[in-house]
Amino acid sequence: MTIWLDVTTIAGWSRPAVGVIRTEAECARYFLEQSETAVRFCRFEKADRRYHELDRAFVAATVARLDGSRQKPASAAAPAPAPAPAEPIPVALTKEQKLKRSLLSLINRLPGRLRGRVFRYAKTRKEAFFASMRAARESRTALRILLDRGDGTHVALPPAAPPPDASQPVPFAPGDTIVSLGLDWDQKDLPYLYALKRRLGLKVVLFCYDLIPVRLPHLCVGDVASIFGRYFADLAWCADRVLCISEYSRSDLVAFLEEIGAPVPETAVVRLGSKLPDTGDATPSAEIAPLLERPFVLFVSTIERRKNHETLYRAYTRLIDQGVENLPLLVFVGMPGWGVQDLLADLRLDPRIQPYLRVLNHLSDDDLGLLYRHATFTAFPSLFEGWGLPIAESLAYGKFCLASRTSSIPEVGGDLLEYLDPWNVGAWAERVAYYAQHPEALAERERRIRDEYRPTAWSETGRFVLEQAVAAGRERQAVVS
Repeated sequence: MTIWLDVTTIAGWSRPAVGVIRTEAECARYFLEQSETAVRFCRFEKADRRYHELDRAFVAATVARLDGSRQKPASAAAPAPAPAPAEPIPVALTKEQKLKRSLLSLINRLPGRLRGRVFRYAKTRKEAFFASMRAARESRTALRILLDRGDGTHVALPPAAPPPDASQPVPFAPGDTIVSLGLDWDQKDLPYLYALKRRLGLKVVLFCYDLIPVRLPHLCVGDVASIFGRYFADLAWCADRVLCISEYSRSDLVAFLEEIGAPVPETAVVRLGSKLPDTGDATPSAEIAPLLERPFVLFVSTIERRKNHETLYRAYTRLIDQGVENLPLLVFVGMPGWGVQDLLADLRLDPRIQPYLRVLNHLSDDDLGLLYRHATFTAFPSLFEGWGLPIAESLAYGKFCLASRTSSIPEVGGDLLEYLDPWNVGAWAERVAYYAQHPEALAERERRIRDEYRPTAWSETGRFVLEQAVAAGRERQAVVS
């Protein structure tokens, strides 16, 4: 039995690591270090609807690239050889591209006097034609998601997909186990994996980070609720085990699957790692060096609506309007996301916040670690989380955090944090000012964190994921024998 780790997400990721990316990368790092268990790596390509094996050197180089370290190797005289390139992945045409090619071929066979007229007609109506095709596919998907049973409830049907082409090679053998924990809703094809699983008798271990697009679709880009509803229904049929990143996410997933009438696979909760690399001897970059000389409040997160940067911005401007002096800087670390254009414009144009705000992105792990170490305290006013990795990282560095009292966040910090209503700007303003002006209260908070908080190493996360994959494979062997 071979354990396959799907590293599709990190293989194509070029930006700084965020939560899902770091999880896949750190699990890949742990899997690379294993010798007693048969571990291999793969990548899914939607273009040709196939899994391709990736060699270990490529995966190791990918993990190293995502570390984001600015430290130079001990010797620069002889640079390390580049890892062997992965096997080239052929690119297949989509259905739309194949149809377009066929139509052009037919038009080119027409008499010259008709060819231009037909081509112009088809060109002006191509968007409507392809939109109709997409609408037909979405309609079929919608009908598959929920089938009325006549009793007021619904049942989610198994994912429908053409059977895998037996002539197309796949790297898996009957009885293997696949672990996938990346951006599966966007980059994978669970109906295809379900069909492949039934053909080869594979075991599948999948991840659930959160159900935010289903529960709070207004905080997400576009109309994603229906897409994620279908994704979680497919996950329920495809997975033998689902690893959830918090008890909150697990209970939310189980409740949703029961609501839609989907099967509920076995679930377990995996605790994410919270340790960044040691930065004791790291040299700060020119971008962050001036910040380390001043008090600052640190908020690490993609800048998007759900993360609720606006509450901190409003809290600071309220304190400024009240004439509160000696406020620490407010440091946002994260890339701009969806739904924050108005907020970013306010941050850029509001003269009150300009002296107090710094927005950083594309930082190395060294710089991020230094910011955590030097922060006065951290803040996390998010509206909804599947876990809350920046809180765990803050605690791992011994830093107190003001956080929202929502979703999974109390699971991360227990009674070591102070929790606030994420929408109560007045409360955030009062507590920011309090901790900025009472270093003795912060010192007591930090003492308790040092004494009571035990960070989770990413190797523990990787070990748990691998143990779950091995256990899933053994269950199949027991059934077969």
